[in-house]
Amino acid sequence: AIVDLRKVFEESPSIPGVATALAAALNNRALHAKRDGDPEEKAGHWYAEALQLREGVLGEQHPLVIQTLHNIAEHLDARGDDDDAYEVRQDILRRLDVDEGEADESFAAAA
Repeated sequence: AIVDLRKVFEESPSIPGVATALAAALNNRALHAKRDGDPEEKAGHWYAEALQLREGVLGEQHPLVIQTLHNIAEHLDARGDDDDAYEVRQDILRRLDVDEGEADESFAAAA
């Protein structure tokens, strides 16, 4: 499916929904790779491509963009890249216009 969606997107990027469908397929592929231990280390690439497509079509604060950033942070955590994961989470808070203190309070209240 990704190959077909990529071909359609490359030939006709203005067809409504193709970019978001390709981004969803890439994001899901990365999720499955991460679940399987990402033996080929491709999940990060697929997440990055999904993020680029979603940001281009939906804007940087759209929930699907935030979801992809969250997935990237989780992927980085799983690889042991805690500092990079933290930076991605800080980017999410910035995009949502939430300061870190407010986020800490919200997370504590939800626990």
